[in-house]
This record gives sequence, structure tokens and C-alpha cells, in this order.
Amino acid sequence: MLKVGIFMVMTGRQAGGPETYERSLVHSLARVDEHTQLQTYCLSPGAPALLPAVGERLRHHVLQPSWRVFSTSVSLPWRMLRDGIDLLHAPFTPPPFSSKPYVFTHHCFSNFNHPEFYDPRILMRLNALIKRGLRSARHVICVSQCTLDYTADLFKLDRSRMSVVHNGVGHEFQPIDRAQAQAAMALRHGLTQPYYLFVGKLEARKNVARILEGFDNFRRECSDPVQLVLAGRRTDLTEGLDEIIEQRGLASQVVEIGYVPDADLPALYRAAHAFVFPTLWEGFGLPVIEAMACGTPVITSNLSSLPEVAGDAALMVDPYRSEDIAQAMLRLWREPSLHQDLAARGLINAARFSWERTARETSAVYREACAG
Repeated sequence: MLKVGIFMVMTGRQAGGPETYERSLVHSLARVDEHTQLQTYCLSPGAPALLPAVGERLRHHVLQPSWRVFSTSVSLPWRMLRDGIDLLHAPFTPPPFSSKPYVFTHHCFSNFNHPEFYDPRILMRLNALIKRGLRSARHVICVSQCTLDYTADLFKLDRSRMSVVHNGVGHEFQPIDRAQAQAAMALRHGLTQPYYLFVGKLEARKNVARILEGFDNFRRECSDPVQLVLAGRRTDLTEGLDEIIEQRGLASQVVEIGYVPDADLPALYRAAHAFVFPTLWEGFGLPVIEAMACGTPVITSNLSSLPEVAGDAALMVDPYRSEDIAQAMLRLWREPSLHQDLAARGLINAARFSWERTARETSAVYREACAG
């Protein structure tokens, strides 16, 4: 039986897409791959509680000590040797040193082509680790063809040691009764008006400033009571949002609800009139297929991986033009037939993605890497 270690960097940190990837991959591998024994090596003490229960083919370990430099460079390699690991999977960043060959998942290219979106102190270390993973991994998984193409071209990588394995969407994302979802959102967050929804960190890469500008243009053309709901944390890179809200008089129409637990997301998506995600760069864009799987129409960017993920099931806009965002919002408000068509096409498109498929394709990469 193949023994695979999984280096869990993000789980337990409420880290959005990267954490969803780690957790969902382990859950699905434990279900679908009967020929692999998994050992997770976690940085967060709370991570094991978020993962499947320990069993014959699954063990969890929290790396000690809490001093990350030592636990990743010394404790992890030692544990892998002691546990007899055949292969390590680094689902976010590789460790500084690995005592075993490893597979590396590369999620996004924006840290290389848009460094202005990142804290320089974090960017230097992040890029160094990713470059090490791309250079040293026995095989590189990319979450989209877009990410693979940009990465292979920039770093002149051999594409024979790279594969595209798309992210999935959880079974919990489905078109539940809309009236019940709206009632739940009214109770939990006081959302009693129709709303457009954004989910993600409130930072520059997510283009929140232009979403606000687009929404302001939309409301000038639409006299109906409609709100914009922003679900996500502000970060150190969140700048200028309060000024835009104040200057444009949006305080009563824009509702920030902060970080939303995974369990609440399906109802939040389903209750929305539409999901607005015109971000400036995505390696995959998980919220797009989550919203689609809930039966909610999507407005998203015509850049990066988003056309690949959204297919023909979304309204595509130039994310640098707030007027394009506004026009898409107006169309979905004024054209019920378009709203219904996009909702139906979104369900079909979302069905292309599942974490079970992600797990099976990842398992195939493990075997290819070991054979290599």
C-alpha cells in the first residue's frame, strides 16, 4: 500500500480557498482511494478536528514544536522517515527540506505577475517556497490550465512533469429552497432586501473597489431596494473601501458580514440575486462554481482562469471597467429570462467539478510520481 504524507499548512486558519482545497482533498482521498495510506502533518493544533476521523488508512499529526521554522525543517522530515512515507504532497507550499520525494500543488500565478497585490514581506518568502516547489517537486499539480500555461512558460518547466487537476465543489452546495435560504439570511445577518453577493477577502486582487463603483452605477439606474453584501475579512491590504462607500453614499446599501463559516455559505449564495466576482486574477476561483452549484447566476471576469472555470455559464466582464460590472448587474435585474438561463447553465457547469474527481486524479499523480 502506498504511504502518502500530506503537509497541511492552511487547515485550521480560516484561509479560504487553500484551506478548502486541503480539507476537501483529504476527505475525498480517504473515501475514494482504498490503496493509499494517508498521514497528515498539520501546522495548526486545530486542524485534525476539521479532518476525517482517524482510521486504518488515515492518521493525523500536529507538528511540534509550534516554532514553525523548526517543525517544518526538522520535525516534518524526521516524522516522514519514522512513518515510512513513500511520497509527500505539499498542497500549498513545500517544506524547506523534504526527506522524501514530493508532489506540489500550485494554486495561483498572481504572486508572480501581480506582486502589487501582496505584502512584500510575505511575497518574498512565498515566492521563494513556490519556486522551490516548482523546481524540486517530482510532479507539479496545477489547479487550472491557465495556471499551468503561465507557470510553465515563465519558469521553462518540463510539461511532462505537470498536470491539471481542477478543484471541486462540495455536495453541500446545491439549490436549496430559496425562500428558506432568504429567511435564514434575514435571521442570521439581517438581510431582508434582495442582494448581490461577493465572497472573498476584501483585498486589491479581489477588485472590491470596482465592485463598489459598479454597484453605485447600478443603483443609479435601478430605483428598487437592492443591497451589496460583502462576505469576507478585511486584510492589511484592504485600502480605500470606506472612502468609496462614504463618497458615493453607499453606507445603507453595502453590508459587510465578515468571514462566513463554510456551513453558512450555501444559503448565503442561494439567497442572493446574483454572485459578483470580477476579480483581477484567480488560479481557479472556487466561489464561482460554489455559487453556480447553488443555482445562483454569476458575474465574473474575462481574465485568468475564470473563463476556463465558468465556461458559458456566466456573464463575463472586463474587471477593470466598473461600468461593465454595472451593466451586467442591470441585465440580471431587468432580464428574468437571462437570470433563469444562467442559473440553469450554472448548475450544468458546476456538475463538471467534484472533489471525488479531484481526489482520483490526484491519486493517479501520486502513482505516476512514485513510478517516476
